[in-house]
Amino acid sequence: MIGSSEPLCALCRGPLVRRYTFGPRSVMYCRVCQLGQLAPMPTDEELAALYGSQQYFEGTDRVGYTDYHADAPQFVRTFRNKLQKLLSSGPVRDLLEVGCGPGYFLLEARHAGIAGVVGVDRNPWAIDEVRRHGLEAHVGSLDVLAADRTFDAVVMLDVLEHITEPVPFLAEIRRRLRPGGRVFIMTPNIRSLLAQVSGQRWVSFKIPEHVFYYSPHSIRLLLERCGFELLSACGTGQYVTVAFFLDRLRRLVPRLTAGLDAAARPLHLRDKVVFVTNGSIDVVARRTA
Repeated sequence: MIGSSEPLCALCRGPLVRRYTFGPRSVMYCRVCQLGQLAPMPTDEELAALYGSQQYFEGTDRVGYTDYHADAPQFVRTFRNKLQKLLSSGPVRDLLEVGCGPGYFLLEARHAGIAGVVGVDRNPWAIDEVRRHGLEAHVGSLDVLAADRTFDAVVMLDVLEHITEPVPFLAEIRRRLRPGGRVFIMTPNIRSLLAQVSGQRWVSFKIPEHVFYYSPHSIRLLLERCGFELLSACGTGQYVTVAFFLDRLRRLVPRLTAGLDAAARPLHLRDKVVFVTNGSIDVVARRTA
């Protein structure tokens, strides 16, 4: 409502309902757009402090990742799967990855024969890791690239949920794509079964890191507003070790997990790699003329 202290939906400007509260912040939800958003939003300074250190990639997992390097083999298998989804929608000569981290997806793209791969990330340590592999990478976001530089594809894996102003951001993504270029997005799905079952304990409620929570409906509305045609949006997952899976499961059902863990240890199953749903969606969209 106009004049109310409560935020309005970023997509339809309609009223939001409070779904979950995390200390001083809440996850609000629009029943029309099926969009979740954090309130109040973190400041640019808060987010810069979160993303700027090496700790983000080897921290506690309350923000960032538990240990990105240790999970590298699983990330590589997962990213190879994403890359095939992108390539199934058409050939790619060059691509930009926004939020590239240490560059595992970029390396897979290069191995797949994509000649031009470029990464941007706000984390200086991550960019140093990408450059160590001989790939082009820049500290920052889209604005650090030459204004006239464009690509066949832009990839954002676990990035869009961090963006506080998604409409102008995706408008700039569109400008960076050549006619017919595609964007590949992976982002948590607030309407996923995992999100519904987990409630407030959903692993993707990473506060204040994740500021928007999309659904297939809201991501389509957002993309269409920004000049994209949605080609596909489907539930997805990732490769993880059994130990990683049990750690996540423990947050939901600790007693059951303790029994499963006890059974897995003597069978030496904790290091086995499995593919599990992660409550996210893979989205492919094409720039409209």
